[in-house]
Amino acid sequence: MIFRRIIGYLWQLSDVLLFISAMIVLDYTAFRVNTTLGWFVISLILFVLGWLVEVISERKRGDS
Repeated sequence: MIFRRIIGYLWQLSDVLLFISAMIVLDYTAFRVNTTLGWFVISLILFVLGWLVEVISERKRGDS
């Protein structure tokens, strides 16, 4: 029981770390191609992160 909970938390942590590292690599690659593209990718990443935060907060809030 406790091992399932620990594995679940580790899985969530690895999901977050892999998502963050993917965003960093994507942004670094975009800046290597072109500065304007890099800034566009940063704005796109921030938009996606903001949208995900809203989706997660709605899911945790329930039907209130």
